[in-house]
Amino acid sequence: MGILIEGRWFGGDDRQIGAQGWEPRQEKIRRKIEPSPTDRGLPAEAGRYHLIECPGCPLSHRVTMALRMKRLDGVISTARVRPVMGPNGREFDLGPGQAADPTIGARYLYEAYLATDPEYSGRASTPVLWDKTERRIVSNAYSEIFGMVNGAFEEFTDIGIDFRPAEHARDLSETMTFLGENLTGAVYRCGFARDQDVFDRYVGRIAKAVAELERRLGARRFLVGDSITEADLGLLACLLRFDAIYLPLFRCTSVRIADQPALCRYIDRLMALPEISQSFDLAASMTHYYRSHAHLNPTGIVPPAPPKGWSAAAESNTTLGRR
Repeated sequence: MGILIEGRWFGGDDRQIGAQGWEPRQEKIRRKIEPSPTDRGLPAEAGRYHLIECPGCPLSHRVTMALRMKRLDGVISTARVRPVMGPNGREFDLGPGQAADPTIGARYLYEAYLATDPEYSGRASTPVLWDKTERRIVSNAYSEIFGMVNGAFEEFTDIGIDFRPAEHARDLSETMTFLGENLTGAVYRCGFARDQDVFDRYVGRIAKAVAELERRLGARRFLVGDSITEADLGLLACLLRFDAIYLPLFRCTSVRIADQPALCRYIDRLMALPEISQSFDLAASMTHYYRSHAHLNPTGIVPPAPPKGWSAAAESNTTLGRR
């Protein structure tokens, strides 16, 4: 996606994320929206904020699922960037005749970062939450954006689902850490590895994690408690991409999700919710990965999607709780 260095944009294949090996996310812009604003917090207002999504990014996907399940997509507007990251990074998905995103006034995502900080250094990543009033980014930190969508706009929705229930805080935190270290983050450690020992360590972790999740979800409907939490959305975003992207492109060949019956039933249950199924575009996700990482796929060829082990047509008794 290229990188900003002291306010200057540098593109090119050698600047793409992962081209020099794995790197941690750079989440430097952090402000908070609060139901009862303080001197440091921003007010929760309908129509004021704008979520910038990337159809291929799993972290962005998690926030989009939460936004739709909370029925806040009429409260927080959204914009999408195109699946392919070119020499100018992420480009807004513009309509006919548009030269820039009409809300932000930018063609490329990095321009929104510069509007916030003209000397910004770092990746222009997604998700991003934009403030239309102050015309700057509120946050580019996934966890904070997810938390704001989950809890800051309760007065604007009658859906009572809480993806971070306080009574399960410890279990949820431990589960999120387990997923990040052994699956959702481990796939990137494999894909961007530059050392065989590092690759072997993480591909082994993935196989063990999938076996543990298959066992765990063979006996329960959700990862934590009795309802969908952030952990489920994180796991689902990874599982949906695994066989089509992480297995072939990132060489995570130690396991296949289609061979895991409990995980496939789990995917079916969640994908039966239209708020979830309509948030995912496999073709766009595959295009994003296969055509954005030239160091892994220099031809840019996108293969056909493999057969799925789930139907995405199963009946679900999972409902969105109303207050």
